[in-house]
Amino acid sequence: MVNLSKFDERLKELMSDKNINAPALAKAVGTDRTNITRYMRGERLPQFLTFVALIEFFDCSADYLLGLTEYQKDGKKYFKVQQFDKSLKNVFVKSGKSQYGLVKQKKISASLIFDWLTGKRLPSMENLIKLSEYFEISVDYLLGREK
Repeated sequence: MVNLSKFDERLKELMSDKNINAPALAKAVGTDRTNITRYMRGERLPQFLTFVALIEFFDCSADYLLGLTEYQKDGKKYFKVQQFDKSLKNVFVKSGKSQYGLVKQKKISASLIFDWLTGKRLPSMENLIKLSEYFEISVDYLLGREK
């Protein structure tokens, strides 16, 4: 589960470090200012594509913004986010774990996993975290940002 208060705290910190306000950030990441304000208030989390735009704009760890780690970059260089279906397929292959195990352990429907693997849908922030937990990898690795 994503800690909304940690997410909004981290977002505000990154905005302050970059000296950017909500309207300017909204324009930079291609969303509405009211969405950024809602994220800053801890009212909601961004959709997948907005989240990707945020981590790439701030050049920070996805895990950091989600409150899963304490360091923005941890000395790492991050690559651009990969196409999610390809990245997820790669993680399944490398891990040797099964879709069935994911369904059973994390209570994610098989049809949703199928939609992710075929590129029909993108995961929510909560499901990104469930996936990283299941595979025992960082969200950044899951997104193809770490090699």
